[in-house]
Amino acid sequence: MSELIAERHSWRSYRREPLDQGTRGLLRAAISHLEQPPFQTRMRFSLIDADKSEAGRIKGTYGVISGAGSFLVGAVEPGDMMFEDFGYAFEELILFATSLGLGTCWIGGTFSRSLFGEKMGLRPGEIIPAVTPVGYRAHRRSLVDSLFFLSAGSRNRRPWNELFFDNDFSTPLTQKRSGEYATTLEMVRLAPSAVNKQPWRIVRKDGRFHFFICRTLGYRSLFSAVDLQRIDLGIAMFHFHICARESGLEGSWEIVDPGITSVLPPSTGYCASWIPHP
Repeated sequence: MSELIAERHSWRSYRREPLDQGTRGLLRAAISHLEQPPFQTRMRFSLIDADKSEAGRIKGTYGVISGAGSFLVGAVEPGDMMFEDFGYAFEELILFATSLGLGTCWIGGTFSRSLFGEKMGLRPGEIIPAVTPVGYRAHRRSLVDSLFFLSAGSRNRRPWNELFFDNDFSTPLTQKRSGEYATTLEMVRLAPSAVNKQPWRIVRKDGRFHFFICRTLGYRSLFSAVDLQRIDLGIAMFHFHICARESGLEGSWEIVDPGITSVLPPSTGYCASWIPHP
């Protein structure tokens, strides 16, 4: 999983080649065997085919995706932790697609929810938080793709001392002091996020890892129906859990009082905690 996380990059340019039946079958099997998200939110996912317009642009993606013949689409029912659970589950699917050598790209804002909802057969109360194209990457990025890739600045991740802390927010957690969790936390640092905001913050306290969301002011108003930064938190949580497990470190998610008495940074609030198993 660590290799897949390091390998995956957002891709918006695809060869006009449909997925072969074997690959489609593997993706559908992955959908049916997804790990249950931490807070049991009800959701479902579908592999759907795209409608292409001129020059291979995909209808419903506002011109940012070209050539892709298929999409993975997810719908979630309302719940307290719906967006965290969605990010957690959808990232598992995206990394599985990466393991098949396919290109993907988290799309949370620049797509038509009504069009994809119609294709998926959206049910009353359900919300489509995000979609991803899934297909064979083009040999070169399109101009639009290149502009998105450069503007996102995804290679410019925040340093450890801005993301990870020890006991409270006044003491950064270094890679050396994180011990057997060093690789796990680095994979969290590499997690994708909308406009590369990296809104997660983690405080290790008494052996537990407490996840906080540090919001970008004014950002959510752009997408009022969907909280993209909570989705980002769910992605980071999946990276933490799956990479900890890969390192032989088992644990589970709970919502508990982290007991942090220091003043929180501005626009920062508690979300959930990873509790290691004895």
